Amino acid sequence: MVDLNLHGANVFALTDFKAPSADVEGAILAGRDVQLSNYSVNDKNVDAYGGYSLIAGRNLNFSSGSIKNGNTYVGGTANVTQSVDVYGKKIQTGAANAPANLTALATQLKSTSNSLSTLATTGSATVQWGGLNITGSKSKVEVIDIDAKTLSSVTYFNFSDLSSGSTLIFNITGTSGAFYGGYQGFEKYNVLFNFYQAKDLGIHTGLTANVLAPLATVNGGSGVINGNVVVDNWLSSVQINANHYFKPTTVTGFMTPVPEPETYAMLLAGLGVVGFMARRRQRAAAR
Repeated sequence: MVDLNLHGANVFALTDFKAPSADVEGAILAGRDVQLSNYSVNDKNVDAYGGYSLIAGRNLNFSSGSIKNGNTYVGGTANVTQSVDVYGKKIQTGAANAPANLTALATQLKSTSNSLSTLATTGSATVQWGGLNITGSKSKVEVIDIDAKTLSSVTYFNFSDLSSGSTLIFNITGTSGAFYGGYQGFEKYNVLFNFYQAKDLGIHTGLTANVLAPLATVNGGSGVINGNVVVDNWLSSVQINANHYFKPTTVTGFMTPVPEPETYAMLLAGLGVVGFMARRRQRAAAR
């Protein structure tokens, strides 16, 4: 099962999320620091981890804007000016109370990106007259390989032999990628662009798709993304909207990432508690 496991979040920056303006309609996760100004968070009330609009692993600096609907967690210091409206919600600080293990989530998403990159292709993408012809196999899941230079060179897309509502996984090779031109038509599918090698990623268009680029920094740009976004660093005013989130999908050949040792420890601890309670009930019944 391919699942980004973002627990409702709109965007996850594995390191820092910094933006001088714009908004994220859903919830923000950042492994380290969040720095915002003239910014709106979670206007659409799509919380992460059961009730959070924003989770920062280290520090939060927020000079103007709003955090709507959900609570905020900050692992380190929260510097939020009076001009930021939090609508009466809590800003919780302290590493001991973390609602999520973002380090483990980052490791899992890197593994997911690598695993996706090894999938056998089912479709193709060819350039013609400045556009990209995407041809599938009429399957529920299509896997298509494209190099980043090709993707950044095209200005429109044609689709053929794709099943309605199918999942399209694009594995993008290359250390530098970008979105330009018109991306009409992708809203009909469950789309994931997997930039498994990219160190930098440019956004210069409107895009209805999900982006998995766990090694990449998004710096500057313009436009809007409708969907989930996973990057290493976000340094941009591109708007991120809370719709067309990636739907978990069974994909033939996908190797589910192995849980981190900490996850195993938590599982074993839970099993230990279950075993203890079972033995306790047995002794009580024998009396």
